[in-house]
Amino acid sequence: MEKKINFNFIAYCIISAFPILLISGPFLSDFFCILLSLIFVIYNFKNHKWLVVIKNYYFYFFFIFFVYLNINSLLSFDSKISFASSIPFIRIIIFIFALSFFISNYKKIYRGIYVVFLIAISSLFFDSMIQYFFRLNIFGDIQPSANRISSFFGDELIMGSYVSRLLPLILGVSFLFKFEKKYFFNIIILLISGILVMLSGERLAGFYYTGLLIIYFLLTKKYFLQFSISIIIFLLVSITYKPVIIERFYNDTINQFSQTGSVFSYRHTLHYKTAYDMFLDKKFFGHGLKSFRYKCSDKRYENKIREKQDLDQKDGNSTYVMEYKNGCNTHPHNIYFEFLSELGIVGFIFLLILFFFTSYQLIYFSIKNIFVRKINEIEVGKSLILTGIVLQLFPLVPSGSYFNNWMMIIFHLSVGFYLSILKNKND
Repeated sequence: MEKKINFNFIAYCIISAFPILLISGPFLSDFFCILLSLIFVIYNFKNHKWLVVIKNYYFYFFFIFFVYLNINSLLSFDSKISFASSIPFIRIIIFIFALSFFISNYKKIYRGIYVVFLIAISSLFFDSMIQYFFRLNIFGDIQPSANRISSFFGDELIMGSYVSRLLPLILGVSFLFKFEKKYFFNIIILLISGILVMLSGERLAGFYYTGLLIIYFLLTKKYFLQFSISIIIFLLVSITYKPVIIERFYNDTINQFSQTGSVFSYRHTLHYKTAYDMFLDKKFFGHGLKSFRYKCSDKRYENKIREKQDLDQKDGNSTYVMEYKNGCNTHPHNIYFEFLSELGIVGFIFLLILFFFTSYQLIYFSIKNIFVRKINEIEVGKSLILTGIVLQLFPLVPSGSYFNNWMMIIFHLSVGFYLSILKNKND
């Protein structure tokens, strides 16, 4: 007798494990992203379910974007380099709809990922406290910076990014399964996450975290006073014991503003200037995926930056800017400039559609629940997950590369969970 494969349970194990997989780095998270996608493909071929996937406006949007990425690669500065990123993007599209499909079929995944995230951040918190006091974590890794804690992430200073990007999703799913003590445990998660974000020294993570707090307490109106008192106590203890951790958020931001007149560092400003100049050279289609890292060192862009530095020098404000000769890096550190320089106006339109659509949905569901006595928990869950998506798409802050493997998975994880809620409503 042929043994029937329980695809839903396998998907449950994989999806619930992502909070831990993402801590391990890009390899395992990408591997299980592909594995989940393959399981989804096999399941649909076996059960003839493809029409359910294809009859979906969201599928059309992402598939058309995928087609454009590959057409763009044909026109790229180097098709071989661009195709190496555009063709594998299909796994992300399948990943999104695999998440949506399996979660809507097996709702225990909501509870599973919530519990695993709680275990993950508790472990990070325990390890970070050891590194905070002794400068070594449980694996003997030395604290990489005097004012930044990295815990299990080692030299990759992304602990705050990990926590702040997953947190809206995790809080959101707590409203999607029966959980009587959700508000109490959510405050515990918020407190631990807030401490980890502060210890990480990542100001972008601080922005994400603050934005989430505003939405969460506007919607739930629970435990705000207790949360505030706990955070104030932690800040006072930190300022007394090791002020250098907290000073990074304040002093570095003030210094940065005095140097550039904005929240962006001078280095980031150079990235944006170079990306914008690249966009002006190829407005409609850009230079192609992964082109920024190769094209940014062209003499024409370097010369423009040097001209700007000379002008600053005449005004007597050149003390900081002369550190750099160009705006080069692996990416422009802002996804909007990344899309403009590499994918042009056509690619930029896809990003704008995604941002404005999710922003509209967030505003719509949030307003519906802010001014009511009894909230709709499903809509609160939607709002919180959408908060994470909108914050990661917010244009006026620095960001990682949209096409970085780790970043794509952590971002589209929220997209897949959001679509699973919509699928439940439609079923």
